[in-house]
Amino acid sequence: MKTKRLFILVVLVGLFFTASTAMADVLVSADWLKKNLDNPNIRIVDVQNKPGSYDKGHIPNAAKVTRHVDLEDYTKYPPNKYPGINQFLELMKRLGIDNNTTVVAYDDHHGIFASRMIFVMELYGHDVSKLKILDGGIKEWKKKGYPVTTKPFNFKQKKPYMTKGPNLNLIVTWQDVFRDVVQKQRPDVVLHDARPSPEYNGTNIRAIRGGHIPGAINVTGVNAANYKESQLYRPADEIRKAFANAGITPDKTVYTYCHSSDRAAHAYVVLKHILGYPDVKIYEGAWKEWGALTALPAEDEVWVK
Repeated sequence: MKTKRLFILVVLVGLFFTASTAMADVLVSADWLKKNLDNPNIRIVDVQNKPGSYDKGHIPNAAKVTRHVDLEDYTKYPPNKYPGINQFLELMKRLGIDNNTTVVAYDDHHGIFASRMIFVMELYGHDVSKLKILDGGIKEWKKKGYPVTTKPFNFKQKKPYMTKGPNLNLIVTWQDVFRDVVQKQRPDVVLHDARPSPEYNGTNIRAIRGGHIPGAINVTGVNAANYKESQLYRPADEIRKAFANAGITPDKTVYTYCHSSDRAAHAYVVLKHILGYPDVKIYEGAWKEWGALTALPAEDEVWVK
């Protein structure tokens, strides 16, 4: 009995250590980035969402990525899905990223679009230890008084990027969600809706209909994970409590979705790489797809008039 209790204690301590140190692995500070601006093995990626933001001012040596051009696949419906392999490889070539590059992404909106960039990289097999997000984004960078520039940067790829294609274990389809959650065939799965509550409850309709997938638990990832004003990430224990109190716990397989797979990517990074949840997947089609497939059930369903 004593041996069993000791084993459980060791496991719990190990889980706590993994979760508590995960934040340091994926997030880098403005101070750290300032010291590494000229590191040839690092590619800084600007994923600011406001139009013209890169041209008005960005971190020196940062490459520009346009979320609605570079990080979604317009050959699929809905177009919020992640880019296909050819589009991804072209992006890597333009950014000068190869398999050995450490990628530091930042944005101007709580890390949501930086997270999409990081998830796309992970989806195509990039070493996750080389994927980073600037904590606090460009807002924290400017707050520190660090320099910005309007000079665009062009990079040369050292080696062609090598990938076997997308890791389909990281994403799920509407069929998976319907079977595992709606039909309750997998009680070990919990469905997370990362959208703001007005979208979840159908008062803000951004598709053919509003509402949410039956069984989905609404935790707004940004509110749970980021401070509103500074856009810095909250301490891991504080984030973990917000999700666990809602029933989204690390013993479950978590499917996460939002409206167009941006906030789902943010939630994925938070749950898997900050909190250390072992099994997190993104419903890539998101509410854009589910809402358009009108035969699929919805709760708090409201139709566009």
